[in-house]
Amino acid sequence: MVIIALLVGYMGFIVLLGKHKTATSVTAFQNGNHQLGFWTILIMVTALWSSSLIVVEIDAAYQYGVSALWYGVSVALMSVLVSLLMPWFHQHAYISNSDLLGRTFGRGVRRLSGMVIGGTFPIFALSNALAAAIFLQTALSWPLWLSLSVTTLLLIVTIQFAGMLSLAQMQGFNLFMVMIGIVYAIHTMAHPLPHPKMVMPPRFWHLWGVGHGIVAVWFGMNILNVVCAQAEIQTLAAARHIRHAKWATWLSTLWLLVIIVISTWLGVMTRLLTPNPHMDGTDGLEAFFHIVLAHSSPLWVALLGMSMWSLAIMWCGPLLFSGAISMTHDVMGQFHSLSWLRIGLIVEGVIMVLYGLWRPGELAWWRVFGLTLRNAAVVGPTLVVLLWKDTFPRKAVLLAIASGIGTGLGLNALTGFSATHFVWGINPMWSAATITMVVLATARLLHQRQLLGAILGVALWGLLTVLLIRYGSAANLLGILLLFSGLLFMGYAWLLTRRPDAELKLYPLSKSVESD
Repeated sequence: MVIIALLVGYMGFIVLLGKHKTATSVTAFQNGNHQLGFWTILIMVTALWSSSLIVVEIDAAYQYGVSALWYGVSVALMSVLVSLLMPWFHQHAYISNSDLLGRTFGRGVRRLSGMVIGGTFPIFALSNALAAAIFLQTALSWPLWLSLSVTTLLLIVTIQFAGMLSLAQMQGFNLFMVMIGIVYAIHTMAHPLPHPKMVMPPRFWHLWGVGHGIVAVWFGMNILNVVCAQAEIQTLAAARHIRHAKWATWLSTLWLLVIIVISTWLGVMTRLLTPNPHMDGTDGLEAFFHIVLAHSSPLWVALLGMSMWSLAIMWCGPLLFSGAISMTHDVMGQFHSLSWLRIGLIVEGVIMVLYGLWRPGELAWWRVFGLTLRNAAVVGPTLVVLLWKDTFPRKAVLLAIASGIGTGLGLNALTGFSATHFVWGINPMWSAATITMVVLATARLLHQRQLLGAILGVALWGLLTVLLIRYGSAANLLGILLLFSGLLFMGYAWLLTRRPDAELKLYPLSKSVESD
């Protein structure tokens, strides 16, 4: 009962924090009227990526050992690269990727990209929601549906009041609670425990033990995420001054490096203290919870529960909030309705719960599915906006997105929608992004009447792809190399068709909504 009482008290306090301010306009709800200061942005960016890294690093270090550090480094690099692009996003009055694409390519692209973002962000939020649910299931024997539902309800209620301003109010407290949990976990793991430590193979302790291929995948995946890290971009865009956003990001990166080291150590210690992990069938997070809870008093179990809820809210909050903006603003066309934004947030939360209950034990597959859709619909078209400033054929963008999604899902379907086995050993998220880029580059060449250049480019890309598949190196690197071939094709098209004197044409909101 003490545990339940403390958790209920925590929930009430979180709701009060979210209610501290109430937004009265869509602009205030979406971006806080661009009035967030340096320290607020620093806390929000630090909280966002810390919450993701803690969960992933513990699990990755449990599986791979010390080399899991590289995943965290790739995320830190991504965050810094996003900050370097902020002047460009600020120049184009960034609201969301789907809004940017809609103002550039029209209503069809706006709605399609908005649907993909609104449908995939609950997938990306699912990891931390499930982590909190696993903790509550382990500590209180709550069923999964109840844990997920309570976490999501708490999240929705707190953000309903003021959107970005509510997030700004909550993230500092959430970060504080998570740090309490981390410090306690360090104390528990460092204290001599009765469990004998396992003897691990040398590669577990090697900095490259996971293999160069997987490290390349981590860096490729997160660098690709730079142009579509919508939740971070929206947070930075809410800053009062862009220079504050950049400095806050760089300073938060130093903190992230500390979090990376600590989380990796916790994952490694969890693995050393877990006998027969393969026979037990536990993953890194579940094993971590079992060890910490086994040596905790009821009071600390309650505090750890608060910490895990904070960890879930820190990550899920910005992602569901961001997905709700794309869903209501760009799919439903409700640009000026605060009520619809709040309804969209509820819809995003319900979608996340349904995803979690549908295939709760297959988070890896959900991630493959989400990245396949997101990479096809957002990465390539956003690169087009970055590369070419003059008019680009709208129907070609729709065709490219459809081709990328169709290719990615089709290849995944051929292996029974597996999360680990892929056609030619290439993750469909790479195939989807590459096909979108190739179609976009070809369309650009044809639109600029470079027929010979288009034929030559497609032929060379096709030959390179065949050679990669037939004679390529390790399977983990094939996807990265395939993506690189698509980027090379886009660079080739840019060199042949660039116009330095052209200016990017962004349609006004009303025109992009009304026209095709």
